[in-house]
Amino acid sequence: MKKYLWYLVLVAAVAALGAKPSAGKDIGKLQPVQVVWVSRLENAVVVQTDTGDQGAGHTLQAAVEAMTAAAMGEVFLETADHLLLSPDCMDLLPDAMMLLRPSCTLCLTQGEPELEQVGTFLRQHPPNMTLTHFRAGGGELQILKTDEGRMELVS
Repeated sequence: MKKYLWYLVLVAAVAALGAKPSAGKDIGKLQPVQVVWVSRLENAVVVQTDTGDQGAGHTLQAAVEAMTAAAMGEVFLETADHLLLSPDCMDLLPDAMMLLRPSCTLCLTQGEPELEQVGTFLRQHPPNMTLTHFRAGGGELQILKTDEGRMELVS
């Protein structure tokens, strides 16, 4: 009889722990990001997304925190497909790898990209480097050149 009592207590404890409400995400407030651009402006790291959100800080993490705090909804970086880096931000790549999924493509920027249009362009002309390939010692990064609305991906 004691075995059954302990079994019932254990089942009740598991049920009580599983019944706690989770602090999930409100789907209506999610802003799924496709493109993340990391650049530097003077001494600050600047993060911008194709959803129009941006933030600045002394580190990449501080810039992301500033961006998420200022956003109208919840910025969802887990959906990002493309990471654009200004050439002077290569030192931030290890931090960016911790924020974005490994299949996110990666390229450098030359000029100021129009982030709302970059996602469409990069889906049609995908960069040859993902964060996984770069981490494994992949090759040379391609450069996304932008000039007066025209985009070109070069090696």
